[in-house]
Amino acid sequence: MIRWLLKGIWRDKTRSLFPFLVISVGVTLLIYLLGFMEGTFAGMIDMTAHLDTGHLRFVNKPFYDEEHLNPLDRALAGQKETLQWLQKNGDPRIEWSPRIRWGALMDVPDEKGETKSQTPVIGMAIEMLNINSTERKRLDLEKSVIEGVIPSRAKEMLVGYKLAEALGLSLGDKVTLLGQNFDGGMATDNYQVVGFVKFGLAAMDKKMALIDLADAQQTFYMEDMVTDFLGFLPKSVGYKTYDQLKQTIMDHLPALKQNPPGDWATDDEPVILSVLDQRNLRELSVKFELVDDVVIGVFTFLMVLVLWNAGLLNGVHRYGEMGLLLALGETHKKLIALMMLEALMVGVLGSAFGCLLGGSLVYYLQEVGVSTYGIFETSGLMMSDVIRARVSLDAFVFAVIPGVTASVLGNLIANLAIFQRSEANLFRELEAG
Repeated sequence: MIRWLLKGIWRDKTRSLFPFLVISVGVTLLIYLLGFMEGTFAGMIDMTAHLDTGHLRFVNKPFYDEEHLNPLDRALAGQKETLQWLQKNGDPRIEWSPRIRWGALMDVPDEKGETKSQTPVIGMAIEMLNINSTERKRLDLEKSVIEGVIPSRAKEMLVGYKLAEALGLSLGDKVTLLGQNFDGGMATDNYQVVGFVKFGLAAMDKKMALIDLADAQQTFYMEDMVTDFLGFLPKSVGYKTYDQLKQTIMDHLPALKQNPPGDWATDDEPVILSVLDQRNLRELSVKFELVDDVVIGVFTFLMVLVLWNAGLLNGVHRYGEMGLLLALGETHKKLIALMMLEALMVGVLGSAFGCLLGGSLVYYLQEVGVSTYGIFETSGLMMSDVIRARVSLDAFVFAVIPGVTASVLGNLIANLAIFQRSEANLFRELEAG
């Protein structure tokens, strides 16, 4: 039976070519749109995680509640011991990196040592001096530094290129940081500007400075202390699994609080957050998923509608064939089942071709991407200058199911008209033909 149907589909293009093309185009567009949206959102999450929040973040709750003030006195001590605990109790795929978020007044002196310009800056301290540091690769410093070099010695600094323009900085200039140290006293230290960095985000390019983690610990009197432990996951781990990985660590937190590192303060209360818990990304993820559902629903409806009309037109030319089958003893229900099986085969073939074509387009966009240079610079969104799609199994599944379903439903609705015609009428149309 299946072999006979396949021969009919191949030989009679009038009843198979148009549904095949509709399904192929529909599945191709679905895979393309779903892959592009997923890649865009995943890129936004990765960008936010790398520059700011990490995919997971282990932080002292008093610091997190007032992080806009950068209260260094609420940093977590026992850096090495805490890091070992996270590596032991977290998923092995998580790569933990300590960071310090700091804020200070940057003073730029003139030739006489008097203040030429100054402004408050926000800063991040990362492991930067080691050429093999994963943090350098994570922030893509080799490409982000648009002038100068990456720091290679102590007390060297990178500043946002717009911040440098505002302060009139030149490479090699000395600047002084004035801030509050861990003990609440005044922290002052001199740094040399060796490079200008462009993150592609207006807020960071205007206010951000990067120094090495060890330098920050010395400047702000934070030996063996950090403000954050950021956990990073490979791209193969989808954002929907972040909450599960977070919960795993949360389950071990009560034991840590019962027996904390010796250097912790008595009122320290560490919490674990995912990137979705920060910067309103959870609400944004809900909207993206809603858009996905709407796209799938709209394309399924349109394909059903088009295939229904195609089935009606096709059915008019096949009344004679249907009458002959009924005359040979086939029942109405069996005839409709036969037509649905034929539609299923066309749906499978069209979906397979659509997967091949759509998957190729998404893979190309994943590897090459689309340049959006400067478009999102002032939007506040943490997005890369190159938007990439992402090939995922979910996109193929959510495209194939509507493709096959639309073919079967469209054919079923069209062929219900068989019940309204008698065998005699159908057979008489065969004779007339």
